[in-house]
Amino acid sequence: MAHKKLTAAEEKRLADAFVAQALAMGLKGNKKLPKDIKAQVRTRVLSAIEDERRVTQAQEARRQEYETATHKPPVSINTHWYY
Repeated sequence: MAHKKLTAAEEKRLADAFVAQALAMGLKGNKKLPKDIKAQVRTRVLSAIEDERRVTQAQEARRQEYETATHKPPVSINTHWYY
Protein backbone atom coordinates (compact mmCIF):
# COMPACT_ATOMS: atom_id res chain seq x y z
CA MET A 1 0.00 0.00 0.00
CA ALA A 2 1.45 3.36 -0.99
CA HIS A 3 2.14 5.88 1.76
CA LYS A 4 -0.42 8.67 1.88
CA LYS A 5 -0.65 11.45 4.41
CA LEU A 6 -3.56 11.01 6.79
CA THR A 7 -5.83 13.80 7.87
CA ALA A 8 -6.23 14.54 11.58
CA ALA A 9 -9.57 12.72 11.62
CA GLU A 10 -8.04 9.66 9.95
CA GLU A 11 -5.13 9.63 12.41
CA LYS A 12 -7.63 9.76 15.28
CA ARG A 13 -9.59 6.91 13.71
CA LEU A 14 -6.44 4.80 13.53
CA ALA A 15 -5.50 5.61 17.13
CA ASP A 16 -9.02 4.78 18.30
CA ALA A 17 -8.80 1.43 16.49
CA PHE A 18 -5.55 0.64 18.33
CA VAL A 19 -7.14 1.53 21.68
CA ALA A 20 -10.24 -0.54 20.91
CA GLN A 21 -8.10 -3.55 19.97
CA ALA A 22 -6.02 -3.21 23.14
CA LEU A 23 -9.15 -3.07 25.27
CA ALA A 24 -10.60 -6.06 23.42
CA MET A 25 -7.42 -8.02 24.20
CA GLY A 26 -7.63 -7.03 27.85
CA LEU A 27 -4.57 -4.78 27.83
CA LYS A 28 -5.03 -1.93 30.25
CA GLY A 29 -2.81 0.96 31.17
CA ASN A 30 0.21 1.73 29.05
CA LYS A 31 0.83 -1.78 27.65
CA LYS A 32 1.75 -2.04 24.00
CA LEU A 33 0.05 -4.09 21.32
CA PRO A 34 2.10 -6.83 19.68
CA LYS A 35 3.53 -5.83 16.29
CA ASP A 36 1.52 -8.37 14.31
CA ILE A 37 -1.77 -7.23 15.88
CA LYS A 38 -0.85 -3.60 15.27
CA ALA A 39 -0.11 -4.38 11.60
CA GLN A 40 -3.47 -6.13 11.21
CA VAL A 41 -5.36 -3.20 12.72
CA ARG A 42 -3.41 -0.70 10.62
CA THR A 43 -4.07 -2.67 7.41
CA ARG A 44 -7.78 -2.94 8.17
CA VAL A 45 -8.24 0.74 9.01
CA LEU A 46 -6.07 2.08 6.18
CA SER A 47 -7.85 -0.07 3.59
CA ALA A 48 -11.20 1.26 4.85
CA ILE A 49 -9.89 4.83 4.61
CA GLU A 50 -8.60 4.21 1.08
CA ASP A 51 -11.97 2.74 0.04
CA GLU A 52 -13.75 5.82 1.40
CA ARG A 53 -11.36 8.09 -0.51
CA ARG A 54 -12.09 6.20 -3.74
CA VAL A 55 -15.84 6.51 -3.19
CA THR A 56 -15.50 10.23 -2.48
CA GLN A 57 -13.42 10.75 -5.63
CA ALA A 58 -15.96 8.83 -7.74
CA GLN A 59 -18.83 10.87 -6.31
CA GLU A 60 -16.94 14.09 -6.98
CA ALA A 61 -16.25 13.02 -10.57
CA ARG A 62 -19.93 12.18 -11.12
CA ARG A 63 -20.95 15.52 -9.62
CA GLN A 64 -18.52 17.40 -11.88
CA GLU A 65 -19.77 15.47 -14.91
CA TYR A 66 -23.37 16.26 -14.01
CA GLU A 67 -22.65 19.96 -13.48
CA THR A 68 -20.74 20.38 -16.73
CA ALA A 69 -23.23 18.49 -18.89
CA THR A 70 -25.79 20.62 -20.69
CA HIS A 71 -29.35 19.63 -20.00
CA LYS A 72 -31.03 22.25 -22.15
CA PRO A 73 -31.83 21.49 -25.76
CA PRO A 74 -30.28 23.89 -28.25
CA VAL A 75 -32.46 26.85 -29.09
CA SER A 76 -33.29 27.04 -32.76
CA ILE A 77 -34.02 30.40 -34.23
CA ASN A 78 -37.03 30.33 -36.48
CA THR A 79 -36.32 32.78 -39.29
CA HIS A 80 -39.62 32.20 -41.09
CA TRP A 81 -41.70 34.22 -38.73
CA TYR A 82 -41.75 37.96 -38.79
CA TYR A 83 -43.09 39.96 -35.91
